[in-house]
Amino acid sequence: MMKYILCVLMNCFCCALLSFSALAQDAGIDAGVGVRGRVLSGDKPVAGASVVLVGSTYGTVTDSAGRFALAAPAGIWHLRVSFVGLVTQERAVRLPVAEAVVFALLPSDNVLSEVTVSTGYQTLAKERATGSFAVADRKLLERSVSTDVIDRLRDVVPGVSFNNQGTRISVRGQSTLFSNAEPLIVVDNFPYNQPVENLNPNDVESVTVLKDAAAASVWGARAGNGVIVITTKRGRNNMGPQLSFSSNVTVGAKPDLLSVPRMSAADYTGLERRLFSEGYFEGAEQSDSHLPLSPVAELLAAARDGALSSAEADRQIAALSGYDVRRDELRYLYRPSVKQQYALSLSGGSGVQRYYVSAGADKNTENAAGNRYDRVTLNANNTWSLIGGRLEASLGMAYTRSNTVRDALGSLTWNRGQRIYPYARLADEAGNALPLVRDLRSGFADAAPGAGLLDWSYVPLNERGAYDRTTVLNEVRINTGLKYKLLPGLSAQILYQYDRGATTGRDLSRAGSYYARNLINRYTQDDGSGTLTRAVPEGGVLDLSDGSSVAQNLRGQLDYGLVRGKNEWSLLAGWELQSQRVRGSSYRLYGYDEEHATAVDADMRTLYTFYDDPGQQGVLLSNTALSDAVDNYRSYYANAGYTYDGRLTFSASARKDQSNLFGVRSNQKGVPLYSLGAAWEVSKEGFYKLKGLSQLRLRTGFGYNGNVNKSLSAYTTASYFDGSEAFSQLPYARIINPPNPELRWERVQHINLGLDFGLFAGRISGTFEYFFKKGTDLIGSSAMAPSSGVLTFTGNVADTRGRGFDLSLQSRNLTGRFSWTTDFLMSRVRDVVTHYERPSPAGSYLESGDQGRYALEGKPLYAVYSYRSAGLDPATGDPQGYLNGAVSKDYAAILSAATPDGLVFNGSSRPEVFGALRNTFGYGPLELSFNISYKLGYYYRRPSVVYGTDHGLAQQSGDFALRWQQPGDEAHTVVPSMPAGTNFQRDLFYRYSSALVEKGDHVRLQDLRLAWTFEKGSLSFLPKGGLQIYLYASNLGILWRANRSHTDPDAINTYSLPKTLSAGVRLNLN
Repeated sequence: MMKYILCVLMNCFCCALLSFSALAQDAGIDAGVGVRGRVLSGDKPVAGASVVLVGSTYGTVTDSAGRFALAAPAGIWHLRVSFVGLVTQERAVRLPVAEAVVFALLPSDNVLSEVTVSTGYQTLAKERATGSFAVADRKLLERSVSTDVIDRLRDVVPGVSFNNQGTRISVRGQSTLFSNAEPLIVVDNFPYNQPVENLNPNDVESVTVLKDAAAASVWGARAGNGVIVITTKRGRNNMGPQLSFSSNVTVGAKPDLLSVPRMSAADYTGLERRLFSEGYFEGAEQSDSHLPLSPVAELLAAARDGALSSAEADRQIAALSGYDVRRDELRYLYRPSVKQQYALSLSGGSGVQRYYVSAGADKNTENAAGNRYDRVTLNANNTWSLIGGRLEASLGMAYTRSNTVRDALGSLTWNRGQRIYPYARLADEAGNALPLVRDLRSGFADAAPGAGLLDWSYVPLNERGAYDRTTVLNEVRINTGLKYKLLPGLSAQILYQYDRGATTGRDLSRAGSYYARNLINRYTQDDGSGTLTRAVPEGGVLDLSDGSSVAQNLRGQLDYGLVRGKNEWSLLAGWELQSQRVRGSSYRLYGYDEEHATAVDADMRTLYTFYDDPGQQGVLLSNTALSDAVDNYRSYYANAGYTYDGRLTFSASARKDQSNLFGVRSNQKGVPLYSLGAAWEVSKEGFYKLKGLSQLRLRTGFGYNGNVNKSLSAYTTASYFDGSEAFSQLPYARIINPPNPELRWERVQHINLGLDFGLFAGRISGTFEYFFKKGTDLIGSSAMAPSSGVLTFTGNVADTRGRGFDLSLQSRNLTGRFSWTTDFLMSRVRDVVTHYERPSPAGSYLESGDQGRYALEGKPLYAVYSYRSAGLDPATGDPQGYLNGAVSKDYAAILSAATPDGLVFNGSSRPEVFGALRNTFGYGPLELSFNISYKLGYYYRRPSVVYGTDHGLAQQSGDFALRWQQPGDEAHTVVPSMPAGTNFQRDLFYRYSSALVEKGDHVRLQDLRLAWTFEKGSLSFLPKGGLQIYLYASNLGILWRANRSHTDPDAINTYSLPKTLSAGVRLNLN
């Protein structure tokens, strides 16, 4: 990988060298080609106004007299002039312009601000777009602090939600059932197949979210879930060197482990006493598997057997009852998180060349001691204008190296994965590490060294540093392009990108780790005479994995633009090829010597008897795996737009995709995915007289996008088995799915109706959009005739429907030296399954319906279902339900009679209404803003006690203390009484009853930001440029919640995200 690093560093150096050498020359552009002029506001010059050619990076700023001069290639351009607080103006000009042009900018109270959107194929002014776009510009992205650019979209972009189940992020709800539901990520014109965490947010200029067909259909079969277009920073022509530096440090509190209700140590020891008296632990005591007993059970057994007095046992148990292991975990296993981020960039350009070079470094120390994340990014891009401006050549390279370490111990467990007993102690009063019971009874583990085995004790604090779990990722992305102006308004371009990501995983359990010692001891063989042989060589256990992903994209495109009178046309058409190959391998080494990097061969075929459990046998794991997958796409696309007099705009796009993932017949069909759109600037019509409604624009769009399921094949798929079939005694295979030549992309129909408006001379502005989505040919399961030999078929057999709206409002409440603006976002999304041929049993929807694993017609994919609860029996505290309409405690009958349609549908497990309210206050150089987010219209199932065979001992639910204990308790609790014996049906009914379903609605203070900006010249040590220092706090807490259990709906059964505080600085020099 070092050769890739050197390659990127050399490119960065060459870009910088070429950039500086080009600053003093304008060769290739005739001195007469360009435009000059002046920018005024009233009769005063506007200094520092931005002057750019739309769709390019040619630009400059006005001087102190408001004058500008801009050199650029000949042709028809849109010249845009903008300045903060003034209305942006744009004119169509044919370069060269002989005479000076004058722009008279008006105060921006009169119209809505203008925004540029990028689709990945073209850049256009938002007022000429008919589709649904949402843009997060540089200022909005820089408002928050995070390592991940996608995370900076949280609560600032309408229609985009971050989920607790399934996909991390969704655009306008769910558009598929069981295929990939993530939106398509596009970076600098091409789909991005690497982890988005590889991108440095400081290199991002803007993020555009394409939400409907008119906006996204040009991406065809991969745009059904929406498209997120990330545009990275570029240099500008005719601009001197711009040096920027930013740095921030984020400190996070330790997680609040005590906020999660857990069974107290006193309740736990009391329950252990009861279970011991009932003989619950006798099986473990008599087991040949040496099953572990808790310290309290050992004390009670010792007192019973006379090895310890009852008084002494009671004294020690009473002492244990006062401990809480979570306090030790907070002290020894967690720490405040510290995240550092640094970024340095240099950009600029001359008349014939522009450049951008950057370097970034992130160093994150996480809450869990032993976990950290480090990242280094390098980025360089350069664009040259050749042959008198007719040819544009570009070259860009990006490199990312990240190192993820996961050495933390994680959750403490014992007895086959149970949560550690609550009175466990990690260290004594002097700080000395203490052993805990883990997988074996203490007496057996303590005797291991005397029997010739390795130390078999488990001391968590000694495990720190015993592991090395590291993942190293390297990515190199190279893109290049040529664009040639064939005729006035007509250009041809060809773009190519190579993107390679390589991941190396290392999971080492060192020789002294409990994992290695336990594995060695367990596979130790005793021949019966006392002679021991080790099947697992002494030393460490090392798991290694390697993965690579190589993607190549090639695109050819024709662009045509024409402005004639009141008519403006824009056309593009092209073809695209994409190939991605993903490979992976893994294997395990035993007896690993870290110092000498050697390992010892182990027999991984022999069946060994376990030393601690002679009745069980097993083979050594090899962890060997190989994978190789290739995805190929071939696409043809076209897009057209027409605008008349700046008032009426029409658009159309179409795309046809072919892929090795689709069936032969689907590839042969010529049905493309397409869209149509229209927009009407009503307020520009001569008849429009509504002064209070200063701007009114109507939009509509219709079309189809697609989605791809990479897990399916058009060919017969089967699993092969090495063993022998019972009857034939031959190796055999089991068919997973029969051939499907009709396999095709999923289709998502979009209808979007949009309204853009401005009120009271632009003081209030906003957008309202209503949308309808219909998913057809979605991947799902259907039953097949038993005679076919295959019970189920997976293919294009399901449909969904979704609808909702997005509302975005901005209010400029106060202007002047003291300013106050308000941004309000609200989105509503509701989607349901309209056709699904193979419903699941009722229990499936209860157990994991909220995780989107099972579909039911007429309901959302992510939904909460329950048994109808009738409360607790006042006499016994038993949970009650309904059977045939009557209150009943016949749990077996209630469960067996349940059908999917007969369950209580509580509602969606994802918020159907969500949004944010952001207020920004400014006073001179100071700015204060805070963001309040909300989620409404959804439900969740609260975890509670499940008694089982151990009366809830293993689960340790905090609800144990709230259980019904006497008549009258049913008035203030829903937790049933502890049964005398075991009743699994009773537990199952209560666990999935409506008594535990709560509304998830809540309002949260998401963040707060305070910034102080020093403009050019305001500080003596800043001759040119600006400085900003800021504080940013996030995860500040819930302001209101609908539930009464004081649960954080975003952190069910776990702790809420810790509060964080960031301090940062941004410095610009020019």
